[in-house]
Amino acid sequence: GDVRFRAADGTRLVGHRFGRGRVAVVLAHESRGWLCEWVPYAKQLAARGYTAFPFDFRGYGDSQSNSPSGVRIDLDVAAAVKTVRALGAKKVFLVGASMGGSAVVRAAADVKPAVNGVVSVSGSADLVDALAAAKRLRVPSLYLAGRYDVVFAADARRLYAATASQDKTLAI
Repeated sequence: GDVRFRAADGTRLVGHRFGRGRVAVVLAHESRGWLCEWVPYAKQLAARGYTAFPFDFRGYGDSQSNSPSGVRIDLDVAAAVKTVRALGAKKVFLVGASMGGSAVVRAAADVKPAVNGVVSVSGSADLVDALAAAKRLRVPSLYLAGRYDVVFAADARRLYAATASQDKTLAI
Protein backbone atom coordinates (compact mmCIF):
# COMPACT_ATOMS: atom_id res chain seq x y z
CA GLY A 1 0.00 0.00 0.00
CA ASP A 2 0.86 3.66 0.01
CA VAL A 3 3.66 4.69 2.34
CA ARG A 4 4.26 8.27 3.43
CA PHE A 5 7.77 9.23 4.51
CA ARG A 6 10.12 12.22 4.71
CA ALA A 7 13.44 13.09 3.14
CA ALA A 8 16.24 14.26 5.47
CA ASP A 9 15.36 17.90 4.70
CA GLY A 10 11.74 17.33 5.78
CA THR A 11 10.18 17.04 2.32
CA ARG A 12 7.06 14.84 2.45
CA LEU A 13 7.18 11.95 -0.03
CA VAL A 14 4.87 9.14 -1.11
CA GLY A 15 5.77 5.64 -2.26
CA HIS A 16 3.93 2.39 -2.78
CA ARG A 17 5.01 -0.98 -1.41
CA PHE A 18 4.57 -4.09 -3.56
CA GLY A 19 5.46 -7.43 -1.96
CA ARG A 20 7.12 -8.21 1.34
CA GLY A 21 10.47 -9.78 0.54
CA ARG A 22 13.70 -9.24 2.50
CA VAL A 23 15.31 -7.89 -0.69
CA ALA A 24 13.96 -4.51 -1.77
CA VAL A 25 14.22 -2.69 -5.08
CA VAL A 26 13.70 1.07 -4.88
CA LEU A 27 12.39 2.37 -8.22
CA ALA A 28 13.11 6.01 -9.12
CA HIS A 29 11.11 7.50 -12.01
CA GLU A 30 12.13 9.78 -14.87
CA SER A 31 11.33 13.46 -15.24
CA ARG A 32 7.74 14.20 -16.19
CA GLY A 33 6.88 10.83 -14.65
CA TRP A 34 5.67 9.41 -11.38
CA LEU A 35 5.68 6.20 -9.39
CA CYS A 36 2.87 4.64 -11.43
CA GLU A 37 5.27 4.24 -14.39
CA TRP A 38 6.91 1.47 -12.39
CA VAL A 39 3.73 -0.40 -11.36
CA PRO A 40 3.92 -3.23 -13.96
CA TYR A 41 7.58 -3.90 -13.13
CA ALA A 42 6.94 -3.54 -9.39
CA LYS A 43 4.23 -6.20 -9.62
CA GLN A 44 6.65 -8.52 -11.46
CA LEU A 45 9.29 -8.03 -8.76
CA ALA A 46 6.74 -8.66 -6.00
CA ALA A 47 5.59 -11.85 -7.74
CA ARG A 48 9.23 -13.04 -7.62
CA GLY A 49 9.46 -12.47 -3.86
CA TYR A 50 10.98 -8.98 -3.72
CA THR A 51 9.72 -5.83 -2.10
CA ALA A 52 9.37 -3.25 -4.87
CA PHE A 53 9.14 0.38 -3.80
CA PRO A 54 8.42 2.97 -6.48
CA PHE A 55 8.06 6.48 -5.07
CA ASP A 56 7.28 10.00 -6.26
CA PHE A 57 10.18 12.45 -6.24
CA ARG A 58 9.56 15.83 -4.63
CA GLY A 59 7.27 17.85 -6.88
CA TYR A 60 5.78 14.77 -8.55
CA GLY A 61 2.58 12.83 -7.94
CA ASP A 62 1.48 13.12 -4.32
CA SER A 63 4.87 14.13 -2.93
CA GLN A 64 5.43 17.65 -1.62
CA SER A 65 6.22 20.18 -4.33
CA ASN A 66 7.56 23.15 -2.41
CA SER A 67 10.59 21.55 -0.83
CA PRO A 68 13.52 23.37 0.77
CA SER A 69 16.21 21.66 -1.32
CA GLY A 70 14.76 21.90 -4.84
CA VAL A 71 17.20 19.78 -6.79
CA ARG A 72 18.39 17.38 -4.07
CA ILE A 73 16.43 14.44 -5.47
CA ASP A 74 19.12 12.09 -4.17
CA LEU A 75 17.74 12.85 -0.69
CA ASP A 76 14.44 11.36 -1.86
CA VAL A 77 16.17 8.12 -2.90
CA ALA A 78 18.04 8.00 0.42
CA ALA A 79 14.73 8.43 2.28
CA ALA A 80 13.19 5.60 0.23
CA VAL A 81 16.13 3.36 1.20
CA LYS A 82 15.65 4.21 4.87
CA THR A 83 11.93 3.49 4.52
CA VAL A 84 12.31 0.04 2.94
CA ARG A 85 14.86 -0.88 5.58
CA ALA A 86 12.37 0.15 8.27
CA LEU A 87 9.82 -2.09 6.52
CA GLY A 88 12.17 -5.09 6.95
CA ALA A 89 14.45 -5.13 3.89
CA LYS A 90 17.86 -6.67 4.56
CA LYS A 91 19.26 -5.96 1.09
CA VAL A 92 18.44 -2.90 -1.03
CA PHE A 93 19.01 -2.28 -4.73
CA LEU A 94 18.37 1.00 -6.54
CA VAL A 95 16.97 1.27 -10.08
CA GLY A 96 16.37 4.62 -11.73
CA ALA A 97 15.45 5.91 -15.17
CA SER A 98 16.69 9.22 -16.63
CA MET A 99 16.46 11.74 -13.78
CA GLY A 100 15.99 8.78 -11.43
CA GLY A 101 19.06 7.12 -12.96
CA SER A 102 21.17 10.09 -11.90
CA ALA A 103 19.61 10.25 -8.44
CA VAL A 104 20.24 6.57 -7.68
CA VAL A 105 23.93 6.91 -8.56
CA ARG A 106 24.30 9.88 -6.21
CA ALA A 107 22.33 8.18 -3.44
CA ALA A 108 24.22 4.89 -3.82
CA ALA A 109 27.48 6.74 -3.22
CA ASP A 110 26.18 8.49 -0.11
CA VAL A 111 23.74 6.15 1.69
CA LYS A 112 24.99 4.47 4.86
CA PRO A 113 24.90 1.57 5.32
CA ALA A 114 25.62 1.02 1.67
CA VAL A 115 23.03 -0.36 -0.70
CA ASN A 116 23.73 -3.68 -2.44
CA GLY A 117 23.72 -2.44 -6.03
CA VAL A 118 22.60 0.29 -8.41
CA VAL A 119 21.14 0.36 -11.94
CA SER A 120 21.06 3.60 -13.91
CA VAL A 121 18.93 3.55 -17.07
CA SER A 122 19.72 6.59 -19.25
CA GLY A 123 20.89 8.64 -16.29
CA SER A 124 22.51 12.03 -16.87
CA ALA A 125 26.10 12.26 -15.70
CA ASP A 126 25.72 15.96 -14.88
CA LEU A 127 22.49 15.93 -12.85
CA VAL A 128 22.84 15.97 -9.01
CA ASP A 129 26.62 15.51 -9.36
CA ALA A 130 26.14 11.91 -10.48
CA LEU A 131 29.53 11.85 -12.21
CA ALA A 132 31.38 12.93 -9.06
CA ALA A 133 29.34 10.46 -7.02
CA ALA A 134 30.25 7.60 -9.38
CA LYS A 135 33.88 8.09 -8.35
CA ARG A 136 32.84 7.09 -4.80
CA LEU A 137 30.69 4.08 -5.74
CA ARG A 138 31.86 0.81 -4.22
CA VAL A 139 28.77 -1.31 -4.97
CA PRO A 140 27.91 -3.33 -8.09
CA SER A 141 26.79 -0.86 -10.77
CA LEU A 142 24.97 -1.33 -14.07
CA TYR A 143 24.62 1.44 -16.66
CA LEU A 144 22.11 1.05 -19.48
CA ALA A 145 21.22 3.27 -22.45
CA GLY A 146 19.92 2.87 -25.99
CA ARG A 147 22.55 3.26 -28.69
CA TYR A 148 20.34 5.69 -30.62
CA ASP A 149 19.83 7.77 -27.51
CA VAL A 150 23.17 9.41 -28.19
CA VAL A 151 23.33 11.83 -25.25
CA PHE A 152 22.35 9.27 -22.63
CA ALA A 153 24.58 6.61 -24.18
CA ALA A 154 27.51 9.03 -23.87
CA ASP A 155 26.54 9.78 -20.26
CA ALA A 156 26.30 6.06 -19.46
CA ARG A 157 29.85 5.66 -20.79
CA ARG A 158 31.06 8.62 -18.69
CA LEU A 159 29.40 7.26 -15.54
CA TYR A 160 30.77 3.78 -16.16
CA ALA A 161 34.32 5.09 -16.71
CA ALA A 162 34.16 7.15 -13.52
CA THR A 163 32.71 4.40 -11.31
CA ALA A 164 35.18 3.24 -8.67
CA SER A 165 33.57 -0.16 -8.16
CA GLN A 166 35.36 -3.06 -9.84
CA ASP A 167 31.99 -4.79 -10.23
CA LYS A 168 30.46 -2.64 -12.96
CA THR A 169 28.78 -3.22 -16.31
CA LEU A 170 27.92 -1.00 -19.27
CA ALA A 171 25.27 -2.04 -21.80
CA ILE A 172 24.44 0.20 -24.74
